[in-house]
Amino acid sequence: MHVSPDPITTQEQAAQERDTLLDLIARGLYCTTASALGASHDEPGTEPLMKARTVADDYLAAYEEWLVKLAAENAAPGPQ
Repeated sequence: MHVSPDPITTQEQAAQERDTLLDLIARGLYCTTASALGASHDEPGTEPLMKARTVADDYLAAYEEWLVKLAAENAAPGPQ
């Protein structure tokens, strides 16, 4: 994941960071669910990780839409 203060300036960098973030969120969802069900915290299999990644992708897409809307509102002229 991108941790330096340098800005992301290319589509490739942005795609790589998004992919890394999806993996992180998916693993967190898997671990949270496994913990709630009392299951072990072993390395997730491909299928559970892909299901969690689908949920993470939906969440991240909604967050990105919100950020774009917020940026547009903040860029609009007039009183805030």
